[in-house]
Amino acid sequence: MPSSDERRKGLRAALPAEFFFNVLGATGDYVRGQSSVTKRLASIDSIKIMPPKTEAQALLYRIDQKLSLIIGMMAESSSRKTYLYQGTVQDISEFGLSFGHAMVIESGAVLEIGLKLPNPESALMDIAGKVVHVKNPTDPASGYSHIYGVEFFDILSKDQNDIVQWIFTHQREQIRRRRENAK
Repeated sequence: MPSSDERRKGLRAALPAEFFFNVLGATGDYVRGQSSVTKRLASIDSIKIMPPKTEAQALLYRIDQKLSLIIGMMAESSSRKTYLYQGTVQDISEFGLSFGHAMVIESGAVLEIGLKLPNPESALMDIAGKVVHVKNPTDPASGYSHIYGVEFFDILSKDQNDIVQWIFTHQREQIRRRRENAK
């Protein structure tokens, strides 16, 4: 049964994930990797252009606009976000995570998170979260002055599914090891 101060729901597990973050000023300051470019690409299809003299001219005009955006997308993907801080993940669920860090972060702060699961095919996830609680660790040997609980508010469903799949795989492996050690 979860303790009374448990704030997150769902299946969770301790995992050694790579965790990077930036502290943002407000929720509106978060921008997902390429969403702005994708929105611009969709808006091109809705633009009403001047009636072309020929069908070929209209096609070339649209191709020119889309090529400009594709080049912009490629430039964005090659210049990934840079994160100022790195934390240590304590545990994670599809709804949030907790991490240890020496820096002081206020409850309610918005974080831009880069998270990479420990499996080789995992890509860096682009997530936004909010610090929902701050605790001081009971073990001073942990090396962290604070443990932060973060609730995700902007995460792709694919990333949530990847987290859940990793947790299931990790838990199955733990059960298998316990059974082998019990023999």
